[in-house]
Amino acid sequence: MTNNYILTSIMQSLKLSKVDVLKSYKLVDKKIVQEDVDDILREASDEKFILLSDEGFELFLNGFIAYKRGPSDKKAGKKQKIYFSNNIILKKLKIALDLKDEDLIQIFANDGLEITKSQLSAYFRRDGHVNYRKCSDTLLKRFIKGCEKYKAK
Repeated sequence: MTNNYILTSIMQSLKLSKVDVLKSYKLVDKKIVQEDVDDILREASDEKFILLSDEGFELFLNGFIAYKRGPSDKKAGKKQKIYFSNNIILKKLKIALDLKDEDLIQIFANDGLEITKSQLSAYFRRDGHVNYRKCSDTLLKRFIKGCEKYKAK
């Protein structure tokens, strides 16, 4: 599953416009223009298609958090290189949408998946932790699809 596909799915599910994506990037000082966003959202077979890198997608997610919740008061510390994964995407979406465990459980239930609080917490553990569980492409897709039906408070 490509970052382009995940971004498109998030946009559809959360009803985000291209302008929202552009604003998210600008909040993390990413130099990007509307044409770049258009090229990222093109079909892979299109000659102008741009493959969205992990770094580029992570910048979007960080900007999306700031877009939804406002800028952080925390000083940016020394950034560690972390393997970008579906678990990171799930965690950043949880933060951006200000979701609690109960909200996540409801979102998964909206797509027909029953998940317990302890199963859910395994996806947010550090890689290497004894209870860590890898978030599959299918699980991430179901979460994004469940967001479509989720009614925020």
